[in-house]
This record gives sequence, C-alpha cells and structure tokens, in this order.
Amino acid sequence: MSPTGGRTEEFVLRLLFQLIAVLVATRVVVVGARRLGQTDVSGEILAGLLLGPSLLGAIAPDFMHRLFHPSTATVFVGISQCGLIFLMFQIGQEFHFGASLQAGKRRIVAVSMAGIVTPFLLGFLTAPWFWGHLPDPRPPVFAFQLFFATAMSITAIPILGRIFMELGLSNTPTAALTISAAAIDDVVGWLLLGVVSLVATDQFSGEWLAWRLGGIIVFLAVVFLVVRPLLKRFFAARFQRDGGLAPSTIGITLIVLMSAAVVTCSLNVFAIIGAFVVGVAVHDDRRFVEEWKARVAPLVNAFFLPTFFLYTGLRTDIGTLDDGLQVFECVLVCVIAFAGKFGGVYVAARAVRESNRSALTIATCMNTRALMELVALNIGYDLGVLPQSMFTKLVIMALLSTFIATPLIRWLMRGQEQVVPPVGGGGCPSC
Repeated sequence: MSPTGGRTEEFVLRLLFQLIAVLVATRVVVVGARRLGQTDVSGEILAGLLLGPSLLGAIAPDFMHRLFHPSTATVFVGISQCGLIFLMFQIGQEFHFGASLQAGKRRIVAVSMAGIVTPFLLGFLTAPWFWGHLPDPRPPVFAFQLFFATAMSITAIPILGRIFMELGLSNTPTAALTISAAAIDDVVGWLLLGVVSLVATDQFSGEWLAWRLGGIIVFLAVVFLVVRPLLKRFFAARFQRDGGLAPSTIGITLIVLMSAAVVTCSLNVFAIIGAFVVGVAVHDDRRFVEEWKARVAPLVNAFFLPTFFLYTGLRTDIGTLDDGLQVFECVLVCVIAFAGKFGGVYVAARAVRESNRSALTIATCMNTRALMELVALNIGYDLGVLPQSMFTKLVIMALLSTFIATPLIRWLMRGQEQVVPPVGGGGCPSC
C-alpha cells in the first residue's frame, strides 16, 4: 500500500473509532436521561459533554487525546454543520403557523422583543464586570460586551422544536407562538453575531448592515413567492409518479436546502437560518413532511447531531471552574441569563393578557438555549472573543436552561399533547 493510502486508512480508522464512541455514549446517556424524565436531545447534549475534558479528559486524559485526535477536528465540524442544516429544515416543517399566527401577531412581537431586548441590555451592562475578571490576554472589551449580550438573548429553536415534538406538543398555539418569537430573536441574534465578528476584526460599517437586511428581505420573498410554489408542484408530480419520496426527490430537495443555506451564510446570518426558512415554506405539504421524517430524519437525529455535541464537549472543561470565584461567576451568569430572558418574556406575556400559566410556559420555552447557544458560543470561541473559562460558564448555562425546560414544559402543558397521524404511512412522530 502506498504511503498516502496508509495515511488515509489511519485517518479513517481514527474517525470510525471516534464515531463509534460518540454513538455508543449517546445511546447510553439517552437511556439514563429518559429515566430522569428528560427528552432524548438532553441526553445527546450531555453525552458530548461527558466525552470531553469535563469527565473523560479528567479521568483518562491520555486516552481522550488519543481517541479524539486533532487531525479529525475539521471533519467533525463539517459533519456537525450539515446536521444542523438538516435539523433546522425539519424544525421548520413541524410548525403549523397559519391561523395561530394570524390571531397572535401582537403577542409574537411582544414576546420576541422582550425576549431579546431585556436579556441583551442586562448582558451588555454586566459584561464589563466579567471582562474585568478574565485572564490575560483579554479580548477587546466592546466586542466581548456585544458577544456576551448576544449570548444572553438567544433561544434554541432546534432544541425547543425537538422538545415540543418529543412531548407531542408541536401543533399547539404555544408552540407556534414561541417558535415564531424565537425565530425573530435568533435572526436578530445572528445579525448581532455578524456585527460582533466585524467589530472584533475592525470591519463593521452601516453599509454592511443595510446590505444584509436587504438581502434577507429579498431571500424571504424569493423563497415564499417563487421557490415554495415550484417545490409544491414538483413534490406533487414526483409523488404521483413514484408513489413516495424517491432518492432523486431527496437529492433535489437537498440541493434546494443547501442552496438556501449558502445564501443566508453569505448574508452572515448563518446557514441554518436558510434551512429553517425552506422548512417553513414546505411545512404544509404534509405528505412530503411525513415521508422526510420516515426516511431522512432518523439519520439526522441519530448520527449528525451527536457529532456536534461532541465537538462542543471537547471544548468545554468544567475543571476550569477550580475556585470559589469561578463558581460564583458561573452562578451569576445563569442568574443574569435566566432573569433577563425568563423575566422579560414573562412580563411581556402577561402584558398581552396571557394567563399566568401560559406566561410561565412561554417564558420557560424562550429561556431554552442549548443548541443555538452552543452554535453561537463556538463562533465566539473561534473569533477569540470568548476565552475558554467564559465559554465553559456559558455552556453550563445553556445546558441548565435546557434540562430545566423539559420537565417544566411537560408539567405546564399537560393535557395539550396532540398526535398527528402520518400522511402516506410510516414515520416516527418524535424524529
């Protein structure tokens, strides 16, 4: 065998061992999470953390470094980002906005504005104190303030969507309202992340922001006025011809999906937003949605997502919280994050005449961060705006918000569960 071939086989062997470790750990931890009343996605997130320096690295650091060799890191990034694109497409498919949104635009705006403005201001005002306690070399203070405030504002659409789906709540008015409000928050959040990246590299300008906002408006118009009717006719013709979701139809759907992701990525609002928009555009074609859930979604949930959680887990080291001040800062981060997001949304929901229980539910949902927060934190880490110690604190905050959310949502929305029968047969309702 040639030297090049030998190196290729060695790389593939390392990657396969890593993937096996990720999949085995994920299945084991998910079983434990279910017994604790959590959804599968909570176990998937925790598995990635346990395989990193926080547990495996603390117990057997040499083994962890040999298993997760740096040479495969780029591959993991690619796999995880593709998984996020597919998941956002699926989340967009699951929500029946229609009549619920027509009757609740004022509530959506109120919840979304409170969900981003209040935590952003609270984060921006408190960030200098945290910056003062960062180890040298510190990032630029203004860039850190912007990023910290943005991290306080994000809601995890994919995880919130998965929780709703796994609990049978995805077709409820509360799900439609919170997902819509969270989508607004996250589009603003991704724009802010784009601003942070430019501030950190001294490239920001008003012209940049105007072009991006205009590009987003054009993109939305093209998707809903041009792409959506074309896809509906295409799916109808293909289902009539093939009797189901054929591989060629999946392939063309992937081309459209990835093209949308390329557009929004180029607009600096990140690829996953484009995928979500396309999912919303086709959500009312229920036969396509159910076929996609049956044929494609299980692979996304079982393979692609655990690799992202591992990628984040390898960067998170709870061992860096090694003194009383670090622990105090971590607690304070959680208090600020929860007070800004949960408190602001609860007050806004009550102001638009939601009942106390409904306001508590909406606030709990909007306080769920996890996946989107982890995506944002990795961006901040890569930009050098977020040192590892603060990265770890914010990861812990994101995980706590998710672990708290699942049992609270289940309790607050008890009796609202709905089961939507598959169209065209098959499909796992939780995928």
